[in-house]
Amino acid sequence: MTEVVAALIVRDGRILICQRPAGKARANLWEFVGGKVEPGETREQALKRECLEEMDVRISVGNPAFDVVHVYPDLSIHLYLYYASIVSGEPKRLEHQDMRWIRPCELTDYPFCPADDEMIKKIIEGDQSMEEVYSFLKKAGTYYLATVEDGKPFVRPFGTIDLFEGHLYIQTGKVKRVYRQLAANPNYEICAFTDGTWIRLSGRAVEDDRSEARVHMLDAYPELKRMYQPDDGNTVVFRLEQSVATFCSFTSEPKTILIP
Repeated sequence: MTEVVAALIVRDGRILICQRPAGKARANLWEFVGGKVEPGETREQALKRECLEEMDVRISVGNPAFDVVHVYPDLSIHLYLYYASIVSGEPKRLEHQDMRWIRPCELTDYPFCPADDEMIKKIIEGDQSMEEVYSFLKKAGTYYLATVEDGKPFVRPFGTIDLFEGHLYIQTGKVKRVYRQLAANPNYEICAFTDGTWIRLSGRAVEDDRSEARVHMLDAYPELKRMYQPDDGNTVVFRLEQSVATFCSFTSEPKTILIP
């Protein structure tokens, strides 16, 4: 069994996909950038190397998103898909025929390698299930947001959650410690409980500096307008991306949703 890694790179709600070159196995099909794990490498190291070799970019590797076993006529693979972010460089077509940034709903418009089919289904389900996560957190009312500072966890109750342009958002003020923590380290985790079910949601919180995103949040929570205004220099909203949501209870199997 060959271990293979791939990167789910998301930017502004769009996913990077690559078209395999002609003359190779699975020629002209689309895929997520990645490749084989070499002896002595961790999966994360292999993914960083592949992205540098194939696109001339350096990445940071985030949460594992999904893994699948697939048998091709010429080899059997265990494919691991990781969330990843580009930290330097712009993708170049060093090995691929084409590259495109597409929305999750457009994934089915492209012929992908068969091993990716189950992953694509999971991504699309997550994109369509955003409303379910939003409704759960809205109903819970209060959730608990964990951040990191100097390697130490910090947890506090939070209440804002908004659905804007198909993405989940939270809100705070730039004067608050939580803002400085997320600005320095965007990794977060949210936990909430209601009606016998709890949710764990973890990923990256990315600041959206557009006024319309702040306006939408404050319109959803008009009571906040006593303290915040969209362009007061303090109000800030974070888009939750590259995330994994898991619903759990004592009476049913866990349900996992990928949020690009």
